[in-house]
Amino acid sequence: MNYHKEIRQSYLGGFSILLLESFFWILAGFIWDFISFKSGILVIIISGILFYPFSQLLQVILKRPKISQENPLNLLFTQISLIIPFSFPLIFLIARENMNLFFPALTIIVGAHYLPFIHAYKMKSYWILASLLVVGGSLFAFIMNSNAHYCAYYTGFILLLFGIINYYLTKREINKPTP
Repeated sequence: MNYHKEIRQSYLGGFSILLLESFFWILAGFIWDFISFKSGILVIIISGILFYPFSQLLQVILKRPKISQENPLNLLFTQISLIIPFSFPLIFLIARENMNLFFPALTIIVGAHYLPFIHAYKMKSYWILASLLVVGGSLFAFIMNSNAHYCAYYTGFILLLFGIINYYLTKREINKPTP
């Protein structure tokens, strides 16, 4: 059994995860802009807590098959999912000094956390996604510091773009006639 293909086709190359994550990032940017920066940060934290059940619900709505229990990549995804919450102490230390660095720091961490997806999904698009997030987060932190909350929009739109790209790449693979 090709475990990478099973993961890729079940999650449509990460489509549902990227779509959901992009929604929360864009929502956090709007909340930061129109309510308060603390509320925007709270949206990201709460969405992180609710992310797994929401992503599983989205998988059901999309009628995607479940991953087999013997697939060893399941454990890898569990470990990958812990990278971001385990990084929050570092992100809060950075943001405590300068609140404008919250979204750029989180974007860099999220970008780095996508590197293992290259192996898990066997999709090179995750190289580009990870690079765009790390470089974008860095640019917002170092160059656009006073408008760094726009990094939430940037991150959301990049995640949405790659969700769509991965969706079409995977759908093409699924629909490809087998020889």
